[in-house]
Amino acid sequence: MGLFDKKECAICGGKVKGLFPWQVDGQYICNGCYGTTHVQQEILDNMTLQQYKAYMAFREENQKRKSVFGITKKFDFGFLGKKLVFDEEDGLFCMDADLSSTIFDVAQIEGFAILEDASPLFEGGADGLKQYASFVPDRALSLEPMVYRIRRENANRKSDETAPYHDIPEPFKKFVVEIYLKNNPYWRVLQAEMDGPIFNNSYPDVNDYLRDYNRDVAQMTELAHTLMDLMENAAERKQDTPAEPSAPVPVQEPAAAEAPSPVSSPVSSLGESETITEIKRYKELLDQGIITEEEFASKKKQLMGI
Repeated sequence: MGLFDKKECAICGGKVKGLFPWQVDGQYICNGCYGTTHVQQEILDNMTLQQYKAYMAFREENQKRKSVFGITKKFDFGFLGKKLVFDEEDGLFCMDADLSSTIFDVAQIEGFAILEDASPLFEGGADGLKQYASFVPDRALSLEPMVYRIRRENANRKSDETAPYHDIPEPFKKFVVEIYLKNNPYWRVLQAEMDGPIFNNSYPDVNDYLRDYNRDVAQMTELAHTLMDLMENAAERKQDTPAEPSAPVPVQEPAAAEAPSPVSSPVSSLGESETITEIKRYKELLDQGIITEEEFASKKKQLMGI
């Protein structure tokens, strides 16, 4: 198939436009069917066409949450960075202030980490929130001699001279926020990045840098506590939610009472006259003191069948 040959969408059969059309499972997809796809790249790369159709149905259903999503807190990761918004009352969040991408349940958060480059600043999970000491302030202060030298050179520069540009290495490049999800077929890790503060390379000042850094850390601290609070609230709601009622156990009707079996009495096989004769004989034994009163009474009942 040539570059400019007409292509049909593998889902709707419509025209596929553009020089670099979307593809799923090696098949072309039109812009309408591809839509605002928000799937982790490695998962999207391994989707079959049938799985992508299932995702389209999920996406359509998920977007219905926009009507109930009330933003209560928003974190901005810079001009071109992502936005992270929360609906704390309903336990929802989204990586898009316009709510065009997937809206997630807070209950799906398994844990999170906030890093300075690759070094952890915060970690949250089932064990609670952990905060780590940052290397950034010490590294910034270690640049003080360089900064002082540049500022001294600038102070001795003539007013009509342009201050030269100095490439001062920042202590770190960016904050990285990672949110780890569970029970989500399209995302395992959500990630957002925010550039760290930079020096004014013409007129650097360590105090200015640290002021900007502390401002950004305050935002990361608020984000860490927000995520931790939402995770704990979700866990509490799960515990407070009544368990689904189990299927009722069928009540067995009591079996009809059976008529009690008659207790057979030890009826004597002797005739009436013989029975009387035997009773008399035992009476004589009683009178002679050979048997006791109890033994005589027991034998008499046996002979009489009572």
